[in-house]
Amino acid sequence: METQRREPERAGILPEEGVEQGTKNKAILLATVRRFLRKGAYTHLRKLILKLHPADIAYLLKNLGRTERESILKILSPEEIANVLPKLDSLTLVEILDRIPIEELAKYLEHMPPDDAIAIIDTLSKEKKDKLTPLLEEYPTLWKLLQYKEETAGRIMSTEFVALHEDLTVEEAIEQIRNFKEKEVFYIYVVDSRNHLVGVLSLRQLILSDPQKKLKELMNPDVIYVTVDTDQEEVARIVRKYDLLAVPVVDEDKKLVGIVTADDVIDIIVEETTEDIYKMVGTSDEELWERSLFKIAMYRLPWLSFSLIGELVSGYIIHFYNHTLKQFMALSFFIPLVMALAGNVGNQSQTIMVRALATGRVDTDKPWKIIARQVGVGFIMGLIAGLAAAVMIYFIQKNPLLSFIISISILTCMIITATVGSLTPLIFKKLNIDPALPSGPFITTFSDILANFVYLSFATILIMEFSK
Repeated sequence: METQRREPERAGILPEEGVEQGTKNKAILLATVRRFLRKGAYTHLRKLILKLHPADIAYLLKNLGRTERESILKILSPEEIANVLPKLDSLTLVEILDRIPIEELAKYLEHMPPDDAIAIIDTLSKEKKDKLTPLLEEYPTLWKLLQYKEETAGRIMSTEFVALHEDLTVEEAIEQIRNFKEKEVFYIYVVDSRNHLVGVLSLRQLILSDPQKKLKELMNPDVIYVTVDTDQEEVARIVRKYDLLAVPVVDEDKKLVGIVTADDVIDIIVEETTEDIYKMVGTSDEELWERSLFKIAMYRLPWLSFSLIGELVSGYIIHFYNHTLKQFMALSFFIPLVMALAGNVGNQSQTIMVRALATGRVDTDKPWKIIARQVGVGFIMGLIAGLAAAVMIYFIQKNPLLSFIISISILTCMIITATVGSLTPLIFKKLNIDPALPSGPFITTFSDILANFVYLSFATILIMEFSK
């Protein structure tokens, strides 16, 4: 199996005294590096940097100016830069990658574990990725991972794992593991002669067992695994559900091809959560590294256009009930109140549902329990908010009819928006559309239209009734 270079073990700059002292040390480090750069003392600077953990070098690159950053990169070897790139935050990474020639970037990727290299490649723009991909054919492991779909287990898996034949004795297995010096041993995966995954056992279990026993006698044949095309969110759920340090990845023939480790799962959770947050406000993380303000605006405009049309409909409803508003001017004062409360409840319900779907906490075939829960919460909040608003408005306007109209409107709108906010993500999930993508703009616009329609309809009906 292919062996990849791992970053050297170095101490971080945060000492045992705590974060505050560590922050001071970082400030001192940054000042020292800048002083060396001003003096052109690159030999001393290189010695200092090589003593740092890659994460601390990443901190320096993040906080230095562009010219200073380029000076640091010039004194590091491709292998040293390869250790630092995966530690960078997304913005700094994109800024650095934007200035690195494609041929040079390919050399850096050569020195990275394949899963880290794939993560770097996936941050590139489509144009740059298309130029880079042909250069990676000479790196077989990396090239193979690139053939899998993005955001699947095959794409993010590590090819560094320990797999041993089922007929090996414990003594033979331990001797072979000693040869895997640069591989992190989470579990011992047991395979047959055709490399099919047939079992698993822990390192502790292996060490404590009879040296003459064979692995097939000790292994657990019920292995929790994923396939190369399993969605990365599902991989994260499996690792979290079963408290695994790593989960094996098999191909369509159940041959072991890689593992997804817990640190990769943490990256997945952060990535997916960030992606959902962007989608819920109608944008994309692509705008973080997009230079063109026009293109950034284009990312956001589609859902803003939806909101524009929706609010025009909302305005038309107000215009339609213009006669009611003229007859009872005080109604117009409280339109924002009903809209805001309805919108907030809708957003709360859809956010809960989106996260429940993302974390696998809701069965999409039997979602009624969580929907009923959200509707019940909406009813209770609507009842309380409606009564509170009625009391306060009565003291302001001294008009019991207006108080009643507003209270019943708030209750009705909050029940409906809680229901719609819960249902919308489920409907889009059934349609194979990311539930986070349309949820935010949709529920906000829907809530405004609903609030105006319900409020002014109730007002018109009740005013006409009491005017008789």
